Amino acid sequence: MKKQSIFMKDKINFDRELKGPDSYEFYNDISKECQRKYLGLMKWQLYSLMLIAIISLFPFIKEWPHWIEQMKQITLVISILAVLILMIIQYSKNYMEGWQKSRFLAESILSNSWLLFFKHEKYNLPFNDALEAFHKRIKEMKEEIDVKQFLSTSTKPNCDQDIPIWVKDNFDISINDKKEFYLKYRLKDQINWYHKKASCNKRNSTYSFIGALVAMGLGLVLTILVMINWIPNLSYLSFFTTVAASIFSWKQTKRFDELKTTYSVSSDELDDFQKTLSLNKTSDEVKELIFDTETAISREHKLWFSKVIE
Repeated sequence: MKKQSIFMKDKINFDRELKGPDSYEFYNDISKECQRKYLGLMKWQLYSLMLIAIISLFPFIKEWPHWIEQMKQITLVISILAVLILMIIQYSKNYMEGWQKSRFLAESILSNSWLLFFKHEKYNLPFNDALEAFHKRIKEMKEEIDVKQFLSTSTKPNCDQDIPIWVKDNFDISINDKKEFYLKYRLKDQINWYHKKASCNKRNSTYSFIGALVAMGLGLVLTILVMINWIPNLSYLSFFTTVAASIFSWKQTKRFDELKTTYSVSSDELDDFQKTLSLNKTSDEVKELIFDTETAISREHKLWFSKVIE
């Protein structure tokens, strides 16, 4: 097998060791940018709501200078306007759909790269002919999404001549070498990524639950202390209820509970494929297993995509 160093690249956010086709990298970047913008909008909405809750915590006090109450009311108006503007931007830009559509398209392009690598069905041709069929398929997939719906400054790549270096350099190696290559650079990579994301989402889900529980508990305790005249009469319960609601809203936005299960199940499924591929298989059996594995990987991204457009 040829040396792999020529097609390695530095780790990126998705921790892939192999550089995908140009179109994969393009839509991968679009997905990450839409994700960043969507979560940023949600985050600033929650920050503004928290600020409103903090200001509302303090009642009007006659002894305070009049300008303090004025500043309080002005800050409230600005915060409410900020929330409204952010909500309008979120609705008009539809970054969530862009995030998921671009992610699904990028992964579909990468899956087709692996099918090309294994000469699966329509790619079972001499390299130049297989590459032409690959380019045709990539071009068809690009027509499925208009990135200007989500990022007006983005344009589609002018060139459809995506040539993954690792496919080109290893196109004619033996099926067993290809299988080992796939196990190392696709399955192991994907399984590790699923493990990491499952653990991260499980941890964040736990932290979010504890944070919301603590907020509600504090609100309840402080309200009881107000009732027995131990502390000043402020809107503690309303404030901490808003904090808890904000935490739960962020938890739902990030889908911690759902994703910890989805990634865990996906990891287990790929583990089974890894064990099966490690057995002695004919060339045709290996190709079909690769197709089934790529279908399984795509299913997880398709699940996201389907939920977005429902």
